[in-house]
Amino acid sequence: MSPRIAISLGASFLGYATHAGFLARLHELGVRPVAVGGSSAGAVAAGLYAAGLSSEVIRETVCSPHFRRTFIRRTPWWTHYIHNTFNERNIAVFNPEGAAEHLETLLKNRQIEDLTQPSFLAAVSDLDSYRTHFLQKGSLARAMVASCCVPTIFAPLQHQGMTCFDGGIAHEAPIDPWLEDEKVDLILMHRVNHTQSPAPKMFPFNLVHLTARAHTCAGEQLLEYRLRLAELHGKKVLITDTTHERPGLLSSAKMPSFYAAGAEQAERFFHSTLKPLLEA
Repeated sequence: MSPRIAISLGASFLGYATHAGFLARLHELGVRPVAVGGSSAGAVAAGLYAAGLSSEVIRETVCSPHFRRTFIRRTPWWTHYIHNTFNERNIAVFNPEGAAEHLETLLKNRQIEDLTQPSFLAAVSDLDSYRTHFLQKGSLARAMVASCCVPTIFAPLQHQGMTCFDGGIAHEAPIDPWLEDEKVDLILMHRVNHTQSPAPKMFPFNLVHLTARAHTCAGEQLLEYRLRLAELHGKKVLITDTTHERPGLLSSAKMPSFYAAGAEQAERFFHSTLKPLLEA
């Protein structure tokens, strides 16, 4: 019997197009995961896939400049900054509510618990309880965006009674719920890396760059621990990475090429690693 596969997509700076291309190509090659999940950009791509949208619609969404702009369109700019300075303890540059509204319309208010082929989870961190959670019920759209709320960049999103922000803080590529799940035999992890480039000096680009580096530091250490934990639970984890240049903060012109890079990596990974395993 073929192994039942769960796919986790890692947190990454604007990496949702790369993840989407990866999932789309695996689907074309006949891979049908029983579960998908992710953090931050990974949660976005996993949610679009779990919702059952066509590959054409997903590609159009993740490559669209409009989708990127929804993450900032509800920010009232100067009044937002003044309000944050005097009244808000969770200060951030942008308000992501516009992205949640856009995705709720696109996904027709789908609920996570209604998704079964595949199921879905998103990692988030809760500023109130100082704990991380795996969202497996409630609004799919809000869960996807809540996982994307990088500290200081996006304001936390209220969801399921929690003040949610970036799931990638503690779960760069979430797998924990699947370690004890008898319906999952094999876990695939896709991560997006960026080629080295000079650190930006202007705000807010330098802030984003520093946050990304902090993410990487924490993520690498925690991944090492989770792989040991997976081994103790008897779960096999396969990791594959797509590497390309860092996406521009203001320009989405290269998103189609990043989508293609994810698809190309899926092709290589399938034929070199996954297919032999499935045929064994």
